[in-house]
Amino acid sequence: MMGKTVRYFAMLAAVSGLSYAVPAVWAGDAPQLGQLERTIEDVARRWPNLQHVPADGVANMMASKNAVLFDVRTEQEYGVSHLEGAIRVDPAIDSAEFLKTHAAATKGKTAVFYCSVGVRSSKLAERVGHGLKQAGALGTQNLRGGIFAWHQEGRQLHDAKGPIELVHPYDKTWGKAIKRQDSISTEGRP
Repeated sequence: MMGKTVRYFAMLAAVSGLSYAVPAVWAGDAPQLGQLERTIEDVARRWPNLQHVPADGVANMMASKNAVLFDVRTEQEYGVSHLEGAIRVDPAIDSAEFLKTHAAATKGKTAVFYCSVGVRSSKLAERVGHGLKQAGALGTQNLRGGIFAWHQEGRQLHDAKGPIELVHPYDKTWGKAIKRQDSISTEGRP
């Protein structure tokens, strides 16, 4: 079983461009709910210079219109659901291209990044944070636990047609860490 976990993290490292040690707490193939929380804590440790804001903090910024949200997931993930008003950006976007396209929108606001659990979003937020600050952003933050944490708290998600309760699992392994298994979808609305 551990071999599958090691292969998974090797794949994650290849996709994300990170070297990622297999957490000692993972003895099986799939992250379970407690292991998801440990992964979220690991993300905060790996990116200590980035503020990791819980869902309620991001919700408050959204309500006061003081944030620009960036969804750092694939088109397919975003198509299933996303936070209302989020701008989807490719996880592998070049820093200069991101700043050219999005820096002006963040002037006087906080740039909040999210993905499934926080790895892809933390990576991008760290890469572009200094440039956003120079362009006038108030700060760069990561949604602690990503869209999974948002969804686990029962917060509203949207797709192109409006509110929806579905969430993309990223893959079958990570999907097992989502509490409401009946809300998992890789295709979105029927």
